[in-house]
Order: sequence, then C-alpha cells, then structure tokens
Amino acid sequence: MVVVAKTFSMKVGPRFFSDVSAELRKCTALISGYGKQRDVWRAIDVLTSLREKGLQPNVVVCSALIHACGTGRQWRRALSLLADMQEEYLHPNLITYNSSISACEKSQQWAPALQVLHTIRQRTFRPDLTTYNAVLSALTTSHRWAQSHAMLDEARLEGLAPDVISYSACATSFEKAHQWAQGLGLLAEMRRHGVQANVITYGALVSACEKGFRWPHALQLVDDMQHHSIKKDLVTCNALISACEKGHEPELALKVLRRMLASGPAPDVISFNAAISAFEKGQLWLDALKVLSEVSERRLQPDNITFNAAMSACEKGMRWERVLSLLSDMRAHGLKPNPITCCVVILACSDASQTELAWQLFLEMEESGLAPDAPTVSRLLMECEQRLLLDRELALLPRIVALAGRRGGDDGPGGVLL
Repeated sequence: MVVVAKTFSMKVGPRFFSDVSAELRKCTALISGYGKQRDVWRAIDVLTSLREKGLQPNVVVCSALIHACGTGRQWRRALSLLADMQEEYLHPNLITYNSSISACEKSQQWAPALQVLHTIRQRTFRPDLTTYNAVLSALTTSHRWAQSHAMLDEARLEGLAPDVISYSACATSFEKAHQWAQGLGLLAEMRRHGVQANVITYGALVSACEKGFRWPHALQLVDDMQHHSIKKDLVTCNALISACEKGHEPELALKVLRRMLASGPAPDVISFNAAISAFEKGQLWLDALKVLSEVSERRLQPDNITFNAAMSACEKGMRWERVLSLLSDMRAHGLKPNPITCCVVILACSDASQTELAWQLFLEMEESGLAPDAPTVSRLLMECEQRLLLDRELALLPRIVALAGRRGGDDGPGGVLL
C-alpha cells in the first residue's frame, strides 16, 4: 500500500498515484544500487529526500533500505527501520523480516536475529527456508551448535527441506565449537536426506576435525571430496595441513603442500606456516628451513608465525646460531619479535649454554615491555643456580612468584624486542 503525506488533497486523480508509484520505484532502485555499493548513508539520503517531497515510503522501499543497511554492516539501523515501519503502520512482510535477520547475520549478531525470528512467529508469518538459513548463518558465531542443529528440525516441522546452505551453516557452527563428531554425523544426515555436501560443508568439517586433533578423519573427508568430484579450496587444504601438523604427521603435511603447488589451489603463507609447524613438532629443523626458503621463492610475505615456527624447530634441534640468524632475517623483513619469538631465542641460547647471551636477551625483552613466560624464567633461574650467579637468581625470583600468581594462559602485556 502506498502511503502519502497528510497534506495532499483527496481529490487527486490516477495520474497523481501513477507519479507517486513511479517515484517510489525510482527510490527503491536507487537504494538497491547504493546497497550493492555498501553506501548506506546515500541510501538513507534517498529516503530522506522522499519524505522531503511530502511522500512516505512503502514496504518495498523500506525493505530495500533494510537490505542496504545489512550489506553495510549497519544492523542496529536496520532493526530501527523495522521498528519505525511498525510505528508508521506499515506492515513488514516476510522479505522485510528476512532482510532484517540477514543484516544481523552479516554483523555477527545472532541474538537479535533470533529475536526477529520470534517476531515473525508472533505475527503469524510462516518462516521460509531463507529465514532459517539467515538465522543459521547468524548462529555460526555463537558457539550454539546444538541450537543450530535444532533449527534444521524446526525447518522440517514447518514443512521445509533444509538445503546445502542450511547444512553448511550448521557445519560451520560445529566447526567453531570444535564438535568434530557431531559434524561427521551431520554429513551422514545430509546423505540420508539426499543433500550433497559442497566445498563449504567439507571445509567446515575438515576444520572441525583439525581442531579436534583428528587428522585421519580430515584426510578421509578430503578423499570423500575427491570421490564426489568436489574441488578442494584453500581453506580446506590449509585445515588439512594443520590437522597433519597437530597429528605429528609432517610428511603428510608436506605431501598436501606439494599437491597444492602442483595442482592448486595455490598455497598462501598460512599453508607454509602449518607445514613449518609440522616439522617443528617433529623436531626436523632442516626440513622446516627448506619449507621456509620456499616462502620467499614463492614471493609470499612471511609473518611472525612463519619465523617463530622455524626458530622453534631450530631451537629443538639445538641450532642456536640458526635461531639468531632467523631473528636477524625476521627484522630484515620488517617484522618485530613478539613474546613467543623472544622466549624461543632465549631458550635456544640457554640450551647451548650461551648463558650470558640468554641473559642479555632476557633484559632486552623486559626493557621492551615483553613479559617472559614461566618456562623461560625457570630455565634462566636454573642456569644461574648452576653457575652460582646469586645476584641474577635474586633478580629472577620475584618474577617467578609473579608468574605463579597469574591466571593460566595469561602471558602478560605485549610489546616488541627492539
């Protein structure tokens, strides 16, 4: 229904209404265009301009603007517009409500999305599959995997058939919550309902297995993708390499990386980082350095994780000179060492009985605002005890007490080693 300002005469003819309808269609097109550009403010200006002409928007215009707010990550404004429609006696339709849920989903606001779903039911609307898929997508950031799975059952009770989008969103919820077993059960459920998983579904499930330290299951899922002629993407391959790394299978991790280099998808720095970490856990420092050299050869930019993993591999391999060399390379790449870097370097020097060098690095670390972790301080304390360096022992003891009083997992404030 077209709603116009109160000031117009009731004696207007058909042409007036035709002009109003044309103006509303024009506004809808403009708002939709700005929405695609994620230019929310210009979209809002169109609505303001419409009202300045003495006209009021209809449901279509408002729905388009709510959708534009969603693409622009303005979920509060989208819900405010929804509330304004009800105050102005405009009756939102299902498209309006779905756009509102989608706006919440795009901004990772699962609770408001559920509230809009509740409103739909109160208005005696019947949610469609678009509604449920938007809610499921919003729930992926909530760790409410059980509620996400329950949404699939609710959709079926409404006579709807969840599709691959529904299941993929649910699989992502399982992945975020590290529920690998439930994820595999979901895949079996999809097959029972005749829904073919896609690369997004498999990517989420492989990541769930990686987080659950289940590399054989991750490998089986990738084999299953190949069986169904589903091409692996970068996310899936990186998750598989990481799964092999966590499973202490460096050779498998390298095999996956080599396949990526040969047939795609092209690996990124995350791929190489996971492979280097795999060799680090296997204490294969030379192999880690070989993979590190390929990062530059592929014209990729290494990051702190790259160098930290390579340095840790060398530290475990008792190659303290290599560790210091990598520290120099790290700085040459414009990267600033973080607490992990500093601890690895100090431990490497301490392992090689380079006590004085380890102590100097420790002092630099503290001066730069980096808080050493408990193993680093304990190692230095042990070295000082063995070498009868009483003054250093006394300096370290308060730090040990402070670390013991900290809550688990808090390594203190960040900083950089200058």
